[in-house]
Amino acid sequence: MDKYALVTGGGGFVGGALSSRLISEGYHVTIVDDLSNGKQENIPAEAEFHKLDISDSSSLDSIPQYPYKIVFHVAAQASNAISWQDPTRDLMVNQLGTYNILEFCVKRGIARIIFTSSMSTYGLPGILPTPESIEMKPDTFYAVHKLASEHYFRIFSKEHGIDYTIFRLYTTYGHGQNLDNINQGLLSIYLSYIVNKKPLIVKGSKNRTRDIIHVNDVVEAIILSLSNDISFNKIYNLGSGQHLTIEEIIELLTTGMGYEPGEYPVKYEDSTQGDPFDTLADISAVMQDLGWKPTISPHEGIRITLEAFQ
Repeated sequence: MDKYALVTGGGGFVGGALSSRLISEGYHVTIVDDLSNGKQENIPAEAEFHKLDISDSSSLDSIPQYPYKIVFHVAAQASNAISWQDPTRDLMVNQLGTYNILEFCVKRGIARIIFTSSMSTYGLPGILPTPESIEMKPDTFYAVHKLASEHYFRIFSKEHGIDYTIFRLYTTYGHGQNLDNINQGLLSIYLSYIVNKKPLIVKGSKNRTRDIIHVNDVVEAIILSLSNDISFNKIYNLGSGQHLTIEEIIELLTTGMGYEPGEYPVKYEDSTQGDPFDTLADISAVMQDLGWKPTISPHEGIRITLEAFQ
């Protein structure tokens, strides 16, 4: 087998789904993850797994000396809320961890990397749908560290010839999210309350809107960018280009779990610091360059996600 790929964060939700797809495409996949939020069951049996912390540069020396052609950097502390609770840990994982992975690529002679960033880097977007070109005003530590990581890729591309593609993910959902973590993943947070039959606690207004994208559509876009040089050294939004209100999302989840509309108890609290009121991605660039378009609508995606969980 001559196709070797390294996936950081392969025990996580997106990383696990991506790893499974890469294996089906004929790649030998090496996964590194510290399992602080990822789960062993997300790691495909066919993948080679190494438990390590990417914020510790010396731990990367234990990664096998395979002829990797590409790195998928998906590992992250991926919660705005948690970044307020422990900014230093967020800095170590999201910013230092990214720097360490890029240094690893230089040492191993790896010239291609794909990075999952976040729409949080925009802060409170003044334009909807939001294009990649607007001024960035990150409002959380998580967003600041993700945006700093994007600049690392630009520098390493210029200085070391590493070709990157960055995807700014919007609210990603699907089967495989960690229901134990009620600080990360909008739909999985809500679903966790419903599955455990607890009153649903919502931080922020029910009138907020979210562009939500199914994980399968995220993985498809990443796969399409693999060897497509039009995507080299570019940044793309990755959303569905549609948004629902929080109230609509909650109704789809609760009715999908067998409750009557308005029956499930919901408690609204103050919003999380730096949480935007509305999100909606301008996805014209990724559609034009990669010939990609989302194939799973939010309504259909929620339905198949609930079926999988049930």
